[in-house]
Amino acid sequence: MAERHRSSSATEKAGPLLRARRLLGRVRRRFALDTFDVFARHVAPGDERFEPPAGYRFRFGEPADVEACDEHHTELDERERREGVARLGVGHQVVLGQHGDRTVFTMWVNPRNVNIPGHVKRPLSADRSFIYKAYSSPEHRGRGLYEAGMRFVLADLARQGKRSLLGYAHVKKGISRKGLAALGFESLGRFRTLSALGWRRTFVSKELAASLPLAPQRSTEPATSAR
Repeated sequence: MAERHRSSSATEKAGPLLRARRLLGRVRRRFALDTFDVFARHVAPGDERFEPPAGYRFRFGEPADVEACDEHHTELDERERREGVARLGVGHQVVLGQHGDRTVFTMWVNPRNVNIPGHVKRPLSADRSFIYKAYSSPEHRGRGLYEAGMRFVLADLARQGKRSLLGYAHVKKGISRKGLAALGFESLGRFRTLSALGWRRTFVSKELAASLPLAPQRSTEPATSAR
């Protein structure tokens, strides 16, 4: 009977502690902190020359190309293809990496803003561009398509006389960060987004704010997430 009494007491004591741990776990799952770096690479002499990986070709795409993208090879479902066509309509570009007639790599270019929806939007000067949403087909990974896509854009910027190309990566996206580092991209600064229970706030480092200052507010300009 004494042993049963001790066991029952231990369970009673552990009960509130266990409930507190479970509550803390639920709270933690409702909070998220995401950390990103924005990177830049200056256009350098020689960047105007571009050589794709053997067996592939790169070009800028048209709306019909986006509409024809296969979801497996590009990760663009019907909604994303529709949104992609809309982005082309406001001046964005899409880089296509093709193997034969099939698009197996896509990457988007924004010539006006560093725009990471839900996190950061900062205007760019006319001599800079921003790359985002790069994706390689699972069957074609490990063949340098991401780096080739960036070199393709750098070649285009060099021919236009532009100064630099920007990109970004989450701190946990090792492959993206490795590709950016391979081409000599350097961090302009960092931003962190804290999300909790439907609330979200982004904190921009002083270095990034200095490199990408906010534009003056213009009440007459409509807000468009695609831009």
